[in-house]
Amino acid sequence: MKKHNSNKNGVILAAKAAPETKLLSDISRAGIIATELYLSAQIMNNVKHIIKICRGFPLRYSLHAPVDDYDPQALAMLADGIKAEAVVFHNIYWEDEWVNIIGSFENLPVKLCVENTYSLHEASKFNRRFGLGWCLDLEHLQMECCGVYEEEFIKAIGKASYIHLTGYKFGSELWHTHLHRSKQHSRYMLGLIEKAGYKGFVVSEAGCSWQNYREFRKLSDFFVKWRFE
Repeated sequence: MKKHNSNKNGVILAAKAAPETKLLSDISRAGIIATELYLSAQIMNNVKHIIKICRGFPLRYSLHAPVDDYDPQALAMLADGIKAEAVVFHNIYWEDEWVNIIGSFENLPVKLCVENTYSLHEASKFNRRFGLGWCLDLEHLQMECCGVYEEEFIKAIGKASYIHLTGYKFGSELWHTHLHRSKQHSRYMLGLIEKAGYKGFVVSEAGCSWQNYREFRKLSDFFVKWRFE
């Protein structure tokens, strides 16, 4: 399928998945051009194998750092090996560990980002202290704000370096589903992203049960339709 999942204003659709041949093949066949790789301590046991798998597909990559592991050199090796464009971290490290992480990536052209998990302002101190970017998780922000004043998200979106988005809308049970599972609200959220002038990855952060060719294809078709609306 023709790869065309970035719009004229630079919003790039990405799917999230573990670095497995079947999943990356399904994403690529569905017409999606970018992938955020889910990583764990177990997956990171063989970085060279991950690199070999990923190089077999014409995809743009980003990484979600493991939350059960701390090996910045191995993570940097993976990022370098697949030319990852961004690495997302949770706020789980001590300050000296952040210094080591940043040092491991200092010679690589990759954006390091901290994700908001419980507060919109969670990543602010890392931006001020270390100059790290902000992974804006819009599902988390909707939960934090109880779905109120979503139009005000534009201010936050404009500061983001990277975005997570799902089919969730406040009051629903659509946590970690693909965008097309809530078409109307996802169009609205994508509209806010576009209005904010954001350029970069928008990751459809769906859970494992939604990671298959059929769902990836529906996601791709939904995004293409929105792109040309």
